[in-house]
Amino acid sequence: MERYEIRILTEQDSALQSLIESGQRFALAVPAGVKGPVCASASSIRFLPISARSLLDPAEAIGFLAWTRFAGRHYGMIICLCPIETASILDGLLGRLPGVSRSSTAETGDLTREASQLGDALWPLVGTQFTALEEFRLLVAELRQKCPWDRKQTHVSLLDSLLEESYEVALAIQRGSAENLQEELGDLLLQVFIQAEVARVEDGFDICDVIQTIDDKLTFRHPHVFGTTSVTSSDQVLENWQKLKVLEGRKRHFVDSAKLLSSIENALLSQETARCDGFDFESVEQAHGKLLEESRELGEELNAASRDEGALAMELGDVLFSALNVARLSGVNPVKALQHSFDKFRDRYGRVRAYATQQEVDISTASQEELERLWQLAKNA
Repeated sequence: MERYEIRILTEQDSALQSLIESGQRFALAVPAGVKGPVCASASSIRFLPISARSLLDPAEAIGFLAWTRFAGRHYGMIICLCPIETASILDGLLGRLPGVSRSSTAETGDLTREASQLGDALWPLVGTQFTALEEFRLLVAELRQKCPWDRKQTHVSLLDSLLEESYEVALAIQRGSAENLQEELGDLLLQVFIQAEVARVEDGFDICDVIQTIDDKLTFRHPHVFGTTSVTSSDQVLENWQKLKVLEGRKRHFVDSAKLLSSIENALLSQETARCDGFDFESVEQAHGKLLEESRELGEELNAASRDEGALAMELGDVLFSALNVARLSGVNPVKALQHSFDKFRDRYGRVRAYATQQEVDISTASQEELERLWQLAKNA
């Protein structure tokens, strides 16, 4: 375990004052509501429960111990400034902390011995898989408070990074590199945690709620594991999965956008690689000319006397790839541009369905003229 120093104080002393005046970094644990120069000088603050005995609750205790390890690793010194009863409990919890220099002004008593027994049971869990996620959550929360860049991020501003890191994970898997995959999964996990931290402040849910939601969803969608449903193949699992999604009110009306975005990122990466090698169009006008050329070839394939599905797919792919080159060279984010068009179509199509319902028109059997009329109504709304 990393080496750091912990001081448990029942009142502010001259050594603490010297520490503040020297500008040395330290983390501070104080009862909730405490303010003052010592709080302003601390690099990190952990607010302790008002009731000292709350620290004897295992969940509260292990949360504090996880913070202790996090703060010690990142700031090197921890000051616990608290009333005598709280100090006695902290003295017990931290009493057998390995590899740590510790000093305390607290008196030993029954509370200290009880806390010591609890600390003996909990400390082996700290720094393992049992607290790893909590320590990482603390790190992300600290960055949101202290780093100007992290502090200004929103759900929307982080979207590009989320997509990029997802793609990097896919690339690592394709390369078959376990070491690279470990790193990229960490980058993706950061995106999940920072989105959850933004949500904790703005939307009223946190990473624990996120985990509970996916836990509930997986339990519900695996009745063959956690219920009485019987399946004999993976195809049956997928069939049940889709049925359960419908029961949840989740329907898929359009293409699988995640796979589409992955293909876009793939194409852009290959274009950027070629650009770095000096192989690129000289201007966006040249790229647009290539797009027109590929569009003509697609039209020829569509109008061919004998249509070749493979050739048609290839020509369509060339058109899409050329369109991405135009976007890249013109400085337009193709993902955002596509999302804008998708949103526009979704909104208009939603109006088409609403008008059809109001006018008792069955879209599935309506003529092209009727559908065009509804579309124009939606477009002009």
